[in-house]
Amino acid sequence: MPGAVGKELMLDQAIRFGAILDQPKFEGERTILEVGSGSLGISAFIPDKVIGVDIAFAECPAPNLQAVRASALHLPLRDRSFNRVVCSDMMEHLTIEERPTAIQELLRVTKGHLFIACPCDEAARRTDRRLMKLYRSLGIRPPDWLEDHLLKRIPDNQEIEGPLGERKACWKVVVGESAKAHFIVSLLIASRWLNRFWERVFSGRPERAKSIGSCRILQGRKYYRRLWIVESP
Repeated sequence: MPGAVGKELMLDQAIRFGAILDQPKFEGERTILEVGSGSLGISAFIPDKVIGVDIAFAECPAPNLQAVRASALHLPLRDRSFNRVVCSDMMEHLTIEERPTAIQELLRVTKGHLFIACPCDEAARRTDRRLMKLYRSLGIRPPDWLEDHLLKRIPDNQEIEGPLGERKACWKVVVGESAKAHFIVSLLIASRWLNRFWERVFSGRPERAKSIGSCRILQGRKYYRRLWIVESP
């Protein structure tokens, strides 16, 4: 993901990382690799050591995050070197042509389980277009991540599962928050005052993140995000 994910997205982070933390297969004691971590990522919620890979770190990394500046297309890491690999909300910031290479690299460095999460399919794209329309109608500059979603085009389901299938990987899909819930959450992270509130609520509290990441109230028929739990082939 271009640039660091700052604290202003703490509520959104709690939802997407909480869904990962809630998975039994994520439990473990060894170091985590997060590709596209920014300066916080999953390290904002857990005490575990995290190796965070990103193309840039706009803020000082979290104390438990070891920053590695590199591209997801060329990870400077050995084959099968991590039992837990996380890639959350990064695929939509790559071009369509780059996504298969990134997935191949993620699989290459995974020894145990890979967790890929991202907005997916037409309901997510429609939600982002509605958000952009709202920002423009209010005369407010849209966030960089939203502009990038529309520029790069949010992936289809097959863009993730195609490369996984080519490597004969096995996976399970967990549906994330609904498109409607994401639209509301996006409005709730637009205020800096609310951002500081969400930070106090969730920072360093994995159980709270798990609760909101698996909350049924946020679910619906038309989802915004999907989580793939992939076993190393």
